[in-house]
Amino acid sequence: MKIHTSAILIFIYVISVAFAFVHADEHSKIVHIVMIWLKEADNQKHIDDVINATTNLRDIPGIIEIRVGQSIESERLIVDDSFDVALYMIFSTKEDLERYLVHPKHVEAVKTILQPLAKKILVYDFEDIGNLE
Repeated sequence: MKIHTSAILIFIYVISVAFAFVHADEHSKIVHIVMIWLKEADNQKHIDDVINATTNLRDIPGIIEIRVGQSIESERLIVDDSFDVALYMIFSTKEDLERYLVHPKHVEAVKTILQPLAKKILVYDFEDIGNLE
């Protein structure tokens, strides 16, 4: 049986494209960023309360990574440093994010910590398509 060069090239191309799609799906994640402005911006106890509440969310299923921190001052006009605390979370899928949002630990943290202490909350969700190298 004789195999044509064009058939081999088509086979290699199809396998390469399929691998690229599988590889992209393995690395795309959902990023959930929460910016919080507190009613009492200089109240370190309230800042600590928000940070501590975040650490209690770590073991909610679906969270790959969770980070929390305070704003740093910047002289750059393009930088919004007006928020007090920010959360950065990574999920495998949009469905994991949706399950997190209704999870009892998250709902409780919003109800008992964020709602009483925050004057404004802004959320950014996006799909991280991976390293752009």
